[in-house]
Parts: sequence; C-alpha cells; structure tokens
Amino acid sequence: MKKVASLAVALILLPAIGLAHSVRLENLRYYSYPEYTRVVLDLSAAVKIQEKILRESSGGRLYFDLSHCILSRSYPAEKRREISIEAGNLRRVRIGNKDARTIRVVFDFDRIGRYQRFYLTSPFRIVFDIFQSSAPQPSVQRSESREAVAAGTKPSIARQLGLKAKRIVIDPGHGGKDPGTVNRSLNLQEKEITLDIAKRLNAILNEHPEFEIVLTRARDDFIPLEERTALANYHKGDLFISIHVNSAPRKSARGVETFYLSMTADPWAIQVAAQENAMTAKTIGEMREILDQIVKDANISESKILAASLQQNVVKNLGLKYSGIEDMGVKRAPFFVLVGAQMPSSLAEVSFLSYADEARRLATPSYRHSIASGLYFGIISFINGLNGK
Repeated sequence: MKKVASLAVALILLPAIGLAHSVRLENLRYYSYPEYTRVVLDLSAAVKIQEKILRESSGGRLYFDLSHCILSRSYPAEKRREISIEAGNLRRVRIGNKDARTIRVVFDFDRIGRYQRFYLTSPFRIVFDIFQSSAPQPSVQRSESREAVAAGTKPSIARQLGLKAKRIVIDPGHGGKDPGTVNRSLNLQEKEITLDIAKRLNAILNEHPEFEIVLTRARDDFIPLEERTALANYHKGDLFISIHVNSAPRKSARGVETFYLSMTADPWAIQVAAQENAMTAKTIGEMREILDQIVKDANISESKILAASLQQNVVKNLGLKYSGIEDMGVKRAPFFVLVGAQMPSSLAEVSFLSYADEARRLATPSYRHSIASGLYFGIISFINGLNGK
C-alpha cells in the first residue's frame, strides 16, 4: 500500500490537560472483522461534528472534527496518535488536533467503501460501521410489508427471490456487571433469565440443520450494546432477536410485548426503551433529534413483521398452558441494542419480573421453555412468510 499523504492540518500528539466546559474524548474502541469494522468513540457529552471524505488514487481518507472537544486524562496512551486496524479496506485510525478546541479523527482506507454513522447516549458515543463492500447487499430488511404483498403491490426483493433466513442471531439481554431488572424477593435477575431462555431457543433451533445459530453471549458476560449488533453484522445474520424481561413501577403491569426500532411518542414505550438503554426517559426526549437521525433511513417493515410474528406466537404458546397471559402488542421504540443491525431485528419483553405471578413463573424451567418455544414458532412463521408458505 502506498504511503498516504499527510493532512493539510498536521496531526499532533494531543494534550491530556482539559479546557473548561469542553467535551472529553474518553476512549476509542473498535471491533474488527475481515469484512466489517465497527469503531466507537466514547465521549463525555454530545458534540457537533464536521465530516469530509478525501478520495485518492492510493485509497482515501474519511475525517471528521469534534468541536469543543479535548482528550480525557484517562484516554489510553497507546491510542493517542495512531491505531493500526488492518481489517477489510480500513487500515488505521489517527487522532490529532485541528486546533486547541477541536479533535480530528482520520480513517485511512485502501479504498473508501460503504459506511454509516450513528449515535448512542448515556454515555454519548459515535459509532461508525465500515464495510469492505461499497454496495449494500440485498436483505430482507429492505422490503415492503406483508400486507402490501397481500394487497397486490410490489413485494420486497427478499420475497420475490425467495431469500431464506439461515443465520439467526440470538441476543440474551444484559449480562456480567449489568444484571438488568431484578426481583430481590425471589433472587431473580434479568440477565440469568434471558440467558436461560436464549440457550433453550438455541437448542430448539439447532434441531434444524439448515439453521446457523449465533449467541451474542453464552455466559454471564457483559457485552456493550453496540457490540451486540456488531457481532450480528459480522456473522452476516439474517435475523437478530434480543430477549428481555420487563419491569414497571405499577406492580399490576403484566404481559408480553415486542418492539422494533423506530421513534415513538408513546410514554410507556419510551420508558421501556430508557430502562433497557440504561438511561432516563428525559434523556431520550433531549436526544430526539439524534434518534431521528438514527432511524430516518431504516427500512423497518420486515422488522415490524418479525416483531408481530414473535409477539403472536409467544402469547399463543404461553396461553396454551398458563392463564392470564396479557397480549400488550407490537410497538416501536428507540432501543439502542437494535441500532445498526443490517438485518430484520426485534426486541421481545417476554414477561414482567415486577409482577408477582409472572416472576414466580419466570423462576420455573417450564415457563422459560414455553417462552423459548413461542419465540421459535415466531421465527419459523416469519421465515415461512419469506418463502411464501
């Protein structure tokens, strides 16, 4: 690879000493795979950015400036100038100063292909997804709704071609230092319940030799929200399903509800998303402009169909054995764990750990297995719909 020309604004070693009221760059993390790389910038608060692409015969550079931003004292010393990545077409990331109050971040490429940028909050993060291929691959997410197909309008590429969902990514919510919601009287933690349900679902799906199943975690590990969809994208998943249990201040709240990624004005959906995002509902409101940017280009119809299929089948399967199963329906909400997924994705809140009866049921293997079976039937129903069955 030819040597990349230097920027007009020289990159220099950043000082660790901060300026008053500046946003701090705390860390730069990356998840690097042969054809896909996710780069995450951890910041102390929201920042304004300016972005520019420079295309060159030797490759190209993407760079952006973080206004009113300085390097944190805790920023890792080994990442203060250059980080070698060497994945796909991305070669390295460089950090430098444009001026005393602006940090410049530079991506050096063999060639600039397809990338996308979005934001996460609490703490504020800028996430870049960088793909080796410059053209997006056909996916079931880029499609019309099942109702549109039934009405005789143009069906999605996935349905026209009879594309199959082969690789299914199952995401047990929370884990490690993040227990999720907790029922102290029964000593139950969301992270343990979701992992058990995910393992049961994995076992059922593995009865189908045509499926490949990926778990974002198989143990009690902490996996950052942004790494979960990065794993799904890396494995080129066809479906992404995140499993959670619910909680509410109102102890009588009960039932099953399933979500797909979108903005909403529903106070309850915002509250649930805030809880799973580990942030406050107020913060979601304050970040609405950024969240609108996250989802404005998302093709969500297949995710909505997936959510409906999961919801219907979990409720139906639980109702065969248990009384009082409340169908809370399919809803949209800004769940960060779904952001950036390159496939149809849904988040299932399978019961309330704060509701005494459902908490006691969640403590039993039979109830968890019924949930896993319902999710399985929902997945199969969705896939059959893709294939016109």
